[in-house]
Amino acid sequence: MRHVLIIDDDEKIRKIIKIQLHNSEYSLFEAEDKTGAMTIIENEHIDVVLCDIKLKDTTGFIILTEIKEKYPGLPVIMVTGFIDKKTSERAKELGSFECVTKPVRREKLIETITKAYEAKD
Repeated sequence: MRHVLIIDDDEKIRKIIKIQLHNSEYSLFEAEDKTGAMTIIENEHIDVVLCDIKLKDTTGFIILTEIKEKYPGLPVIMVTGFIDKKTSERAKELGSFECVTKPVRREKLIETITKAYEAKD
């Protein structure tokens, strides 16, 4: 069982991702903000993180940076509604595994999570 944390301040997006990953080999956790996300990561065995770039209280880049400082081997997949070269490059520089755009097709999402899980330290 792979433990995946979904960080997005939009409950509808979290629900869509949960539906896409339903009936697969995932145990899913949700957080709508940095505090909730870090609490889950500290208390659960999380294998892969899906993190939205634009959040109400912070940015996904700030969460990504904190995760990489505390848990360098934990793969983080950045999720965004629009990605340009600059955003993608910044995410890579900060240590993201990959950036994907919303809406993410189920097959792409599962493929990306699988690759991230297999590549983790």
